Amino acid sequence: MPTWSLTLDTSSDVAEERSADLFELGASGVEIRDGEGTPMPGVAQPVAGRATVVAWFSAQEDATAAREAHGGALDELPDTDWGESWKKGLDAFSVGRVWVRPTWIQRTAPAGSVEVVLDPGMAFGTGTHPTTSLCLGALSDLLDARPGASVFDVGTGSGLLAIAARKLGAGRVVGNDNDPIAVRVARENAEANGVALELTEAPVEVIAGPFDVVVANILANTLVELAPALAAKLAPGGVVLLSGILGHQEPEVRAAYLAQGLAPFPGGDRRDGEWSLLALVR
Repeated sequence: MPTWSLTLDTSSDVAEERSADLFELGASGVEIRDGEGTPMPGVAQPVAGRATVVAWFSAQEDATAAREAHGGALDELPDTDWGESWKKGLDAFSVGRVWVRPTWIQRTAPAGSVEVVLDPGMAFGTGTHPTTSLCLGALSDLLDARPGASVFDVGTGSGLLAIAARKLGAGRVVGNDNDPIAVRVARENAEANGVALELTEAPVEVIAGPFDVVVANILANTLVELAPALAAKLAPGGVVLLSGILGHQEPEVRAAYLAQGLAPFPGGDRRDGEWSLLALVR
């Protein structure tokens, strides 16, 4: 099956925002080339102050709609084994006490860390994006202070956050995702890591709670829509960790959860470049 790529030239200041826009329009993956990090051989890099944003779509109608909304060059790509090609350039990394090792890399975990062995397959979540790293760091600190806490990972994707929570000492851990492929991949990753998780395609509203920690690494507009449901899953004193938020989206997301009777969790908010994690407590 062919894939469509949309390539945009934009200011580096708005590249992260444009990436979020393209995900909302149905992109299955987005790459930002802004001169930071080590470029892949043969990949052209933009001039200072500019960024190239490349989005991939499995549905031509989504790709066409994205081009109509944001312009850019749309190309049809031949069949490619994306399940293997995306692995290039990924390496093991540490966030807090968590050490994430892709299954195809053989290396020993650093002393004192908990190892998560991961193969995202076709599910979202390699752990390298700032939004995921923010969640890993927050979970690491929170579960240090609350061993045995119950955790609900909303939109679990590859299962990375749920698996990490369990290995960090959480008690009951539930992960949900409306994508059956993601749930299957998360189950495979949980088995590979030897952890017991409750993984389901069920929506937030029907999952039995409450939980001591709710973590949701999804898009800001979805976080706002889910505010009543997520707040209702929190036990007294429970903390919700919200990620996938661009800096300018913070006020809207925070207000949605304050309206549910939650309060800011002292010292819980985190930021990495344009991305934010908000922490609120019941």
